[in-house]
Amino acid sequence: RIKEELLLKKKNLDDPALYDEKFVAEEQSLDAQLETLQLFVAYLPDRYPEMYSYNKQEHSITVHPIETTFYIHEWMDRPLELCERIVQEDLILMRPGPALEDAKHGSEGYYMSAAAVCFSFNKLEEKLGKPAEFLHAPVPGYEHHLRKTMNMMFSKLKVEQPLRRNNWGIAPTGTLDEPLYGSDEARESRKMNEEVTEQDVKSMFLKVEYQTIRRLPRSGYLLFTVKTMVDGLDGLEHVPAKAAKCLAASIRGMSKDMRAYKGIENEQSCVAVLKYLDSVGN
Repeated sequence: RIKEELLLKKKNLDDPALYDEKFVAEEQSLDAQLETLQLFVAYLPDRYPEMYSYNKQEHSITVHPIETTFYIHEWMDRPLELCERIVQEDLILMRPGPALEDAKHGSEGYYMSAAAVCFSFNKLEEKLGKPAEFLHAPVPGYEHHLRKTMNMMFSKLKVEQPLRRNNWGIAPTGTLDEPLYGSDEARESRKMNEEVTEQDVKSMFLKVEYQTIRRLPRSGYLLFTVKTMVDGLDGLEHVPAKAAKCLAASIRGMSKDMRAYKGIENEQSCVAVLKYLDSVGN
C-alpha cells in the first residue's frame, strides 16, 4: 500500500488549501526536524534498498514505489515535511516543557513543536505549542489518571528504548485521510447514532494506529510516529476468531466515557457492535 499512501500524502501536501492543515512547525524545531531527516536518510536505504536509494553526490533520496527523487537541499527549511512524504507514518516532534524544580521529575510535559500529519488527526495549527495530550483529543481520564505518569515516562525515555503502542477506532468510511481524532468534526464523523444495526456495523471500517515514541539523540526532542491502517470491519470474518473476541473484550472493559471517545456513544450502538463482534468471534 505504500505507493497509494504516499501519493495520497502528496495530494494533501501539494494542495495549497490543505497545506497548513497538514504541516506546522515552530522555528525552534528546525534542528530536530533536520536530525529526523538525517536519521531517515541514513536508515531507510540501508533497511529497505528495494524502496529507497541515496545518492551521496547529489545528496538526494529516491523513493522507488512513487518513482520520485527528492533533493535534500530543497527541503532544509521544512525537513519534517520531506520525511512525511517518503514514509507511510505521520510524524510529530515534541519538545520538553519548562524544567520542574524537582529534577527527578524532569520537565513539565512535552509540547508539539512540529507536525506533518495527513492521516491520524487534524487541527494541527490549534495544537502547535500545546501539550502532547491534545494531539488526538481529550482522552477520558487523562488529566486525573494518566497525565503525571505519561509526563514522567516521557521525561525518562531513553534513546535506545522507544515506546510502542496501538490505538484503534471504528470509522464510517475507509478513507485514510479523514482523521478520526483531533476535532469536534472528527468526533461527529465517528459517532454512531442510536438506530445503528448489526448490518450497519458490518459495513463500517476498523482504523488501527501503530505508534512509536523515541528520543532523538542530539536534540532531545521526542519523535512520535503514527502509522494508520484501515480495513473493512467485515475483514474480521476472514481472520482467526480471536481478533473479534479481543476487540469485543476491549469494548466491554471500557468505561462509558471511553466508549464514547471511540464513537460508541449510546447503549444501542454498543449492543449492535458487540452483537456483530460476538457473531464473528463465535
